[in-house]
Parts: sequence; structure tokens; C-alpha cells
Amino acid sequence: MLAPTKLRYLDLVVDSERTPESVQQDIVKAFQVASGLLERAFRAVANLVKAAWGAEVFSSEETSAENEISVVQWASLCGAQILLTGDAGRAALTEAADYAPVAGLVLPGIYRFQVPHHGSRRNVSTEILDRWVGPRLPSRPATGSETWTAIISSAKEDTDHPRKSVVRALIHRGASVIATEGQNIYVFSQFAPPRGWGPVQPMAYPEEQEE
Repeated sequence: MLAPTKLRYLDLVVDSERTPESVQQDIVKAFQVASGLLERAFRAVANLVKAAWGAEVFSSEETSAENEISVVQWASLCGAQILLTGDAGRAALTEAADYAPVAGLVLPGIYRFQVPHHGSRRNVSTEILDRWVGPRLPSRPATGSETWTAIISSAKEDTDHPRKSVVRALIHRGASVIATEGQNIYVFSQFAPPRGWGPVQPMAYPEEQEE
């Protein structure tokens, strides 16, 4: 486990909107949450703009304390580095990257990367992706030459996720990007026995991204 530390976890629990303080404060927070959901619904309808290879735009908003509480886990299986992030935000991923060398993980070098929070652009940034999976490539890699896999858990009914800007950023770094979108995905190594599963279709590179 790379993050969060116990101290940071306790701080996030205190900051969480779901941690009760009093009945009156809970009512006020309920109104604030409802207002925030409305604002997010309007912001979800983002304008798409044509963007050149390598251009990246992420939201300046931070994710919630509830998401930052997510446990960031790393495992080395058959020599492959696996990172599970849950809904972790930028602060959690930064904390995990800072601790990685202490745990024996040399960055960049993730082979299977579970993209946080359904591919939200509030959870990653150019700097964070550079640390975990490496810098942007100078040009688009040829199909089939991807060097690692990014897996996004996203609902087929949710048309807002994964965000195009996140998919672009992952492909900028040589990833094969796979989204669940209502399907089950089986990830295996070359040493695993065959189980009758077929190949999955990676996501295409979006020529547009959210403003």
C-alpha cells in the first residue's frame, strides 16, 4: 500500500462532507452538495476543441476528500508492475509516488495502470502521469506498439467518462487504453493458462478534448 498514510487518512476523514458534526451543519451541507451537483452537471457539458498530438488540458478543480481517501496499491506480479488507484486524486497519487522508492518501486515503470475515478480529468495531470508512466512521446505510436496498458472502469451509460483529455494523455505516453463500458475484461500474463477469452478493442485516439 503506497497511500494514504494513517495521519493523512484521519485528516481526510475530518475533511469529508460525510463526517457528521451536528444536525444543523448536516442540513447546510446537504444544500451545498446539491448545489455542487447542479454546477457539476452544467460543467459536464464541456466544449470539445480540436487538439494537436501531445496537447493536454486537465481540470483545475481538485477531487473530494472522499476520493482522496482511496487506497493506492502496487504489486509486482511476474515482473510486471500493477497500480490500483480506486478514486484517488492528484494529492493521493503524488503522496504514493513520493513513497514509491521507499517501497522499492522505481518510477516510471507501471505496466498495468487502473486509471482513477472512471477517467476523470480532475484526478490526474501531466506532471502526475509523467511521474508514474513516463513523459509524452514525440509522435503517435504505431498500432500494436503500445508498451503498457491503462484500464478504465466506466459505465456505458455515462457518456461523460472517460474524459477524452485523459484518454489522449495516456496514449501520449504509449498506452493501450481499455475501458470496460459494460463489458468484462480479463487481464493476464504470458504465463497464465488460456481461459477462452478473446482480444479487447483499445480506445481510439481522440482528436478533440474538453476545454
